Amino acid sequence: MRAPSTGRGLPPLLAGRRAVVTGAARGIGKAVADAFEAAGAQVVRLDIAASGPVRGCDVTDEGSVSRAFEEASAAGPIDDIVHAAGVATIGAVADMSVAEFRRVLDVNLTGAFLVAREAARRLPRGGNLVFVASQAGLKGGALWGAYSASKGGLLRLADCLTEELAPKGVRVNAISPGTVDTEMVSKAIADLATETGTDAEAIRTRYQAGIPMGRFARPEEVADVTVAMCSGLFSYVNGSNIVIDGGELSR
Repeated sequence: MRAPSTGRGLPPLLAGRRAVVTGAARGIGKAVADAFEAAGAQVVRLDIAASGPVRGCDVTDEGSVSRAFEEASAAGPIDDIVHAAGVATIGAVADMSVAEFRRVLDVNLTGAFLVAREAARRLPRGGNLVFVASQAGLKGGALWGAYSASKGGLLRLADCLTEELAPKGVRVNAISPGTVDTEMVSKAIADLATETGTDAEAIRTRYQAGIPMGRFARPEEVADVTVAMCSGLFSYVNGSNIVIDGGELSR
């Protein structure tokens, strides 16, 4: 007998669980929050600015993160945390200011540390922490220096937390999407076009040509993997980084 489906067709794999998703106002983070709700979870959505169902939380600010998780815990224990907040800055290292570099690391790495610290303190046995990393953390590329460095560091942080939290019965995993059809990617392509004097559509076409599946990922395709990761289907998956790139790294 097939399990009844909820929301957008996902089975209720996360029924009865409570989750916190950062970066939940748009892009991958929003898709993750939507997918978790579709799979039956209660979701607290966090982003830099409060709007509608999204609560405000600046992941670079220790007090803001602490308050957000304290409020999220008031209604009951948190079972799953997906850290999807992130920024991308395009530019050559030679031309990048220290302030620009630090901003990317503050959001993508220090923010991950602050969220991870809350996870380490709050997640119960059977809990999950999932980091949204990036294919860029596995390989470098011109003009992606700050972003790649931050995501590579995030993956190593995930490795360390796997060792620290496993004795408590908490699993830590990461996902590394390739190019996903989001506002952030569209802006990055526009910035690359400006930096290189190339047409943005030509860059998009070139990127797609480098993917065996011939297209960018949809945010929902990334989000569905996080649902599976936090469900019983992945009960023995721990310390893993799942690449979701349509086969690009195979080339």
